[in-house]
Amino acid sequence: MNMSILRIALLIAGLASVTGCQQEQQTISGAVHQLHLESAANFAQQAKALDQIFQGYCQSPTNDNLGQAKVQWSKTMQAWMALQGREKGSETALELSWQIQFWPDKKNTTGRKLNQLLKQGAMWQADALANQSVAVQGLGAAEWFLYDQQSPVVMGLASQQNGASQQDKASAANCSLFTAVAGRIADSSTALEQAWQVNPWQSLPAKMALGEYLGALNNQLDYTMKKLSRPLGKPGSPKVYQAELWRSHTSMTNLQSNIIAMQQLYLAKGTGLDKLLRDRGYVGTADRINKRFSALLEDWPQAPAMVPMLKTKEGYRQLLNIYNGLEYIQIALQDEVAPELGIVVGFNATDGD
Repeated sequence: MNMSILRIALLIAGLASVTGCQQEQQTISGAVHQLHLESAANFAQQAKALDQIFQGYCQSPTNDNLGQAKVQWSKTMQAWMALQGREKGSETALELSWQIQFWPDKKNTTGRKLNQLLKQGAMWQADALANQSVAVQGLGAAEWFLYDQQSPVVMGLASQQNGASQQDKASAANCSLFTAVAGRIADSSTALEQAWQVNPWQSLPAKMALGEYLGALNNQLDYTMKKLSRPLGKPGSPKVYQAELWRSHTSMTNLQSNIIAMQQLYLAKGTGLDKLLRDRGYVGTADRINKRFSALLEDWPQAPAMVPMLKTKEGYRQLLNIYNGLEYIQIALQDEVAPELGIVVGFNATDGD
């Protein structure tokens, strides 16, 4: 009789433990999914605004409208930073990443491909770009139009004029590609938002869902670190064209947005890895990681661009310090967080250079 009661008690305790784990998993995966959904919705909103502003510029190609286009492109780019490099979750969303942003562009592939299309003199639509190189479909292509010295927009050779002259026709064709790029970005952003409507982790076992969550954060860290290590090269020999957004000189602004997004993912609205570590007694680990994120952001360099920093000893040192700070967090995730939370996860998802 007593043995039967003991078995029942153990069974109830086991069921309660399983139920608790399932509830914890649902809370965490729900919060992490909500972060992705909000980021995708924000990116879609900014991309659609970019599409409208690009069209407005072609209708009235003034310096003020060009300035507005640059501001909106920057907002769209920063919105994309929240999702850049995560490589976990919705397979459909992951497949869209390359067409949203082609990087690195060390050989000016974007410029060469766009110039080839411009020479055709065709009138472009957004859907037609789907059959072209990913280098001409995304945010890097929009950056080229806004900032590159060979861009017809920068040279003032793009507008939707209805004149009969060859110059008017060429100008209209130039603008059609300009607006097609923005339209393609908007289409991709809509598809991305749709892809995140379903929570890809909802039905996973608790440990596997945690592994996916930790993997997403690690992948974004890895990607962000490559945005530093590639242009840093070797001391005294930086590789400036490996830097992200070298045309617009906004690489540091966007790198900062990456780190803000990673800290938000780590916290997951108060339900994420930080809380898990604290709840299980690993307060020291949680504090060290969160403080390192905060220190990186508090000490952020004033310069918006990476390339000038690469050319000075002090700038190079600052970039190296940022890299070391990110590496500290990544090592903590792999060597402390994973074993402390009992998570088995592969950490080479974005390797392969």
